[in-house]
Amino acid sequence: MIRFAALLLAPTLIPAASQPICEHPAHPSSSQQAHLEQGEEGWFQFHPHLNAALALGGSTAEKNFSLIPGSHTPIDDGFNLQGIELGAVMEFGEMLSAQANHNVFWDRFDGWDSEWEDAYAALDLPGGIVLRGGQFFAPFGQENTYHLHERPFVEPPISMIRLLGEEGLILQGAELALPLPGLEESWVFRFGCGRSREHGHGATRELRREAFEEAGEEPTEGEEEHEEHGHGFAGNGGVYDAEEAYLDKGVFFGRIEHRLGMSGIDRVGLSFATGDNGFERNTWVSGADLQGGTQFGGRPVEWQGELFHRSVEARDAAGMNGDYTELGAYLASSLEFVKDWTVGCRLEWASGNRLSGNERRWRASTHLGRELHLADNSNIHTRLQYSYDRLGGYADEHSVWLQFVLNFGAAEHGHAH
Repeated sequence: MIRFAALLLAPTLIPAASQPICEHPAHPSSSQQAHLEQGEEGWFQFHPHLNAALALGGSTAEKNFSLIPGSHTPIDDGFNLQGIELGAVMEFGEMLSAQANHNVFWDRFDGWDSEWEDAYAALDLPGGIVLRGGQFFAPFGQENTYHLHERPFVEPPISMIRLLGEEGLILQGAELALPLPGLEESWVFRFGCGRSREHGHGATRELRREAFEEAGEEPTEGEEEHEEHGHGFAGNGGVYDAEEAYLDKGVFFGRIEHRLGMSGIDRVGLSFATGDNGFERNTWVSGADLQGGTQFGGRPVEWQGELFHRSVEARDAAGMNGDYTELGAYLASSLEFVKDWTVGCRLEWASGNRLSGNERRWRASTHLGRELHLADNSNIHTRLQYSYDRLGGYADEHSVWLQFVLNFGAAEHGHAH
């Protein structure tokens, strides 16, 4: 089945050696300053936006907590309101800008809830230096900088969620971005510090998860082969609490990225982050990413891939110290085969570690997408996605989701970053 899953990527990965198209990333990065460059006059500019994402579908797994990890991912069979994003970019002259995004979401168990995704101010200084402070998506790779409505798939990659956190790495702190001297603006170095944001939701979902896991401990008729794990869940606990491995406070991060502009590859980057974890010890995370665009038969192709590594200093329930490491990677690509119609594929892997209770994971996803233009700066993205999951080598699961993403406001993606 893994070989079959890999073949799902073939239609969009084969064209990667073609000639490059003009540089136009489909998902602007939150690591950039907030200016929109709308060409409007006036000292103060206000650019609001509204985005919403919902998903219909289901999975063969009993429940989707471990199968589909990450915030704002569909966890119930049937209807899922992943989120309604309300936000704005404000510009105060040529140097100062601010951005804020608030997400409202709902599910059948928790009801309505909301949280601030980011809220920060950015100051453009001479020499291309940008200073920002507040709450922001850390510039760690590519996928971590995407808001819900920017994600190219229904859910974020397993590797990113496993190693950075349920909602990725969102920090409260400050960041400095500067072009490296003598290398024009093709090389940019970013560094900063802060603390991981405390999530506005998740506690009741964790209780819900535990209830279903306890119910799954007793195998039903015909499921004896899953007695150790409980069908549909990846992992059965470990020596260390995996939730405590995430970065917590005193986080330092850095990233260097280079825009190549060469055939098939637009940008490469290296990222790292380190700080205290929930064990009151240290976690180190590093990553490498590539992003590019090509043409195939005159049609645009985009692709990106990331590799993650995490080293955790842990402590067990008895207070004994220990450590473990984990790896993860994904490769994704999309092809616009007809105007406004795209096909996309993503292949993912996470090494897991039995000490943390995280099982090894494989996932292959493919989707067919359609963009509907409603008006200037307003559109709807529809996506029909199928995913195949291999859970630690002991179970196969299948999921189908129909997603709708609505975008209204400043720029078609809601805002630039």
